[in-house]
Amino acid sequence: MDKAGKKERYVLGIDQGGTKTAAAVIREDGFIVGRAMAKGAYFPDDGVERAMAPIEEAVSEAVRSAGISTEDIVYGVAGISGVDWPGDDDRIRKALQQKLSMEEIFACNDMVIAFYSGARCPHGAVICAGTGMNGALIDRNGRQFVYGDYMEERAQGGSALAKRALRKVFDAELGLCPPTKLTPLFLQQAGLTDVDALLKRYMTEEGFQKELRFLMPQILMVAQMGDEAAGSLLDEFAGEIVAYIEAGFRKMEMTPGEEDIVLAGSIFKGADNPLTNRVIEGVRERMQGAQVVQARYEPVVGACIMGLDRLGMEPSKWEVGIQKSAAVLGLLRS
Repeated sequence: MDKAGKKERYVLGIDQGGTKTAAAVIREDGFIVGRAMAKGAYFPDDGVERAMAPIEEAVSEAVRSAGISTEDIVYGVAGISGVDWPGDDDRIRKALQQKLSMEEIFACNDMVIAFYSGARCPHGAVICAGTGMNGALIDRNGRQFVYGDYMEERAQGGSALAKRALRKVFDAELGLCPPTKLTPLFLQQAGLTDVDALLKRYMTEEGFQKELRFLMPQILMVAQMGDEAAGSLLDEFAGEIVAYIEAGFRKMEMTPGEEDIVLAGSIFKGADNPLTNRVIEGVRERMQGAQVVQARYEPVVGACIMGLDRLGMEPSKWEVGIQKSAAVLGLLRS
């Protein structure tokens, strides 16, 4: 109960990807009062039943830490990786209703909640790039488009960018581009001393290819230091991201000058990120009037914000609470 004796309302936010599942409980005044994490799942591969297990675990712990019961939650929003095709959202929603004993719950692709983690209004676009990359657009009527498999493999976030950076090392060895500081970076990561051995390991060890994404912060740093090969790679990649954004706006018949474009995900993090700066510059050059903003919160907070929005809660009622509690709980993006 609040001071006036009115029963307080709570919203549940869920964010599930292949790596982790996050849940958070937010009070209608914007204060996040409970959160929890569990292992991830990808329901198209793991199946709906297996995907529900970590959600149940995370939600149970978040509700417990909030000091409330599930009955106190009036609305839930779940952003689930893999909700890509017509009918997926309804299938997941029904499974969540059954497993969580909640009637009022909304299921969507996790890109939609990523949009709410930074957007200043409920319509616009988001590009989320971490290990992979995806994005979504939401128009003024609530119609959604998720890029999903329209984004090709060479655009798949940190994994793809790291592989392309390694290709710059091979190009430099052949003399197709200038020598690059990426070479010693990758040799050190592999524990090798020559590029021939590096190429052999890359082509023959699948596990090594998966490790490359962990070099993303260093790759961005090399570009920031003025390395020509790394810089040209980021120019190419940023140009492709901007092209995807442009295409999405055309497909959805949305006017760029009227919408926010949210950048979310680990490879856009940082105050002076060279990739982020290139994307912002490209949008300004090619999409007149469009505003690029960075995600302020982790996606699970975006799910909570979306829930408050769907309940008709004005931002002025909850903005301060979210900012304060997200900072305390480590849910602000650095």
